[in-house]
Amino acid sequence: MSYYRPIEALLTNEIILKREGFWRPVYQFTDGQYSYGLLRHEGFWRTKVIMETANQNWITDGNKWKKRAVKNEKGEELATLSHNFWGTKITFTANDGFTATFEKPSVWRGLTVWKAAAGITLLSIEPRLFKTPSIKVNPEAKSNKWILMLAFLALELSLEAQKRAAAAST
Repeated sequence: MSYYRPIEALLTNEIILKREGFWRPVYQFTDGQYSYGLLRHEGFWRTKVIMETANQNWITDGNKWKKRAVKNEKGEELATLSHNFWGTKITFTANDGFTATFEKPSVWRGLTVWKAAAGITLLSIEPRLFKTPSIKVNPEAKSNKWILMLAFLALELSLEAQKRAAAAST
């Protein structure tokens, strides 16, 4: 686990995602020089998502419809993701009381953001044409201990949305 650097050492505000592999892709979070984490899928239907970082690993199980738990390696629940039934907002609630909302501010742009309960934008994920999306981190939010997990979850949620859109178009 010493291969990755902590997110607090990030010198820029942008995290670049590098996709490695075709059939079983692995996404590496980097700033172009150092690596900050890795997102990979496990299981036959790729339902388990494993997020590796410098300090710890997080695991979330599959595409649950209503609630999804985020656990550490030992199986302790750290946070939950709750989907709004009628809307598109997804709420992240940590066990220490931290709450953030994943939302799309505009219908016309592909931009999606994580906003804290106070309304502060923590990070945004922006799609790029024919490339993996880029994640922009708010400089004031780098000290938040959940920021890297939110970046991982933003990527995973956008990948799920792409899969649903591809399945609906066929």
